[in-house]
Amino acid sequence: MEAGIERTLGIVLGLALTAAASACGGKEPPPQLATSGAHARAASRIELVDLVIADAARAARVRALYVEIERLMLTTKQAEAGELRALGAPREPRSPDETRTLFRRFRATEQGALEKYVALQLELRRATTPEEFARLDAIR
Repeated sequence: MEAGIERTLGIVLGLALTAAASACGGKEPPPQLATSGAHARAASRIELVDLVIADAARAARVRALYVEIERLMLTTKQAEAGELRALGAPREPRSPDETRTLFRRFRATEQGALEKYVALQLELRRATTPEEFARLDAIR
């Protein structure tokens, strides 16, 4: 009986999420986590660094920073996926405190990644001229 209730709740939750996503802005997708946007931006810039930075040594350093950002974001997404799986339907009922703890861990994963991302962005700014940074920043 409980498996049937869990399945029904899963279907209802899925329908609610689908309805909420479609109501969030028409043709625009719902907002992403900050790390999702950072991941997309870094990945698109890795191969284009040499087109913006003529100095091979600085270009290599900047590319390495973008690769580090990409690695950080992928690691973060894997950790967040694990946290989301933990939030899935439990085999046994969990207390509200346990659920809040799981949400806090997800939030802490995102926050920790953003702090590291900011440090890497500061390194990127030090490794590039303002013009180079702006040109790389314009790549979507």
